[in-house]
Amino acid sequence: MGRGLDSELKALKAAGPERSLDYLEPAVWRRIEAAREARSMDWIVLPVRAAAVIVALGVGVAGGGFAASAAASDPQEISVFSIDSRLAPSTLLDDQG
Repeated sequence: MGRGLDSELKALKAAGPERSLDYLEPAVWRRIEAAREARSMDWIVLPVRAAAVIVALGVGVAGGGFAASAAASDPQEISVFSIDSRLAPSTLLDDQG
């Protein structure tokens, strides 16, 4: 089994690449340069992104604070340890009799 694999690898090495790889390195460097140029333009939209984050945080804090104050002002209908729990299983079962 090992000899078959070794012979296959030697045959593959002797065959060489199917096409020339001379174009590969310049193409990689072109893509790297294009990525650098795209990243260099990011500073233009940075203030817009920062403003969007600040607005989102402000809306979240304001909405959360409003929801928390509204929830705190409403009386609780169900409490685990309250005596007057209308939906407690013992209360529901007792009413059937």
